[in-house]
Amino acid sequence: MLEVDERTPPLLVHQGEGFGLERFPLGTRVLYPPESLPALADVDAAISRALAEPENSEPLRALLRPGMRLTIAFDDLSIPLPPMRRPDIRQRVIEQVLTLAAEAGVDDVVLIVANALHRRMTAAEIERAVGERVFRSFWPDNLYNHDAEDRDNLLHVGLTENGEDVEINRRAA
Repeated sequence: MLEVDERTPPLLVHQGEGFGLERFPLGTRVLYPPESLPALADVDAAISRALAEPENSEPLRALLRPGMRLTIAFDDLSIPLPPMRRPDIRQRVIEQVLTLAAEAGVDDVVLIVANALHRRMTAAEIERAVGERVFRSFWPDNLYNHDAEDRDNLLHVGLTENGEDVEINRRAA
């Protein structure tokens, strides 16, 4: 943690998809994340291993069956980070899941941007996240932004411990 004083220079902060230098008010406490984990030598192999050997679950391959509906929800761009190098990690994971689904005979697949109440991603942003091949295959009917305010497309599935409604995208049910 850093506490800003008179000697603190401008600090590097995220601004949209880039960075900028900003001065903070005296006394501001700036928290820094822990050091990054070491890079993976083979990202695609790590994804394959995670799908084949998930914690506390059967392998994905064992959960897939012909005729089932598969919904893939993936993160939006709400966290202010610079764009990922291509291929985006979301693309890499989604492509491996789709390959396993196709091998299992699953052909009812929907991809949903899990944007909650954040702004909707543009078509170009979605294509960048999932890659051209996935985008062309699924957009717009089976690849779209979730809309948490579209009551007609939400399904009530229960209540939290505090009695609050839990709703999901109707197409994910």
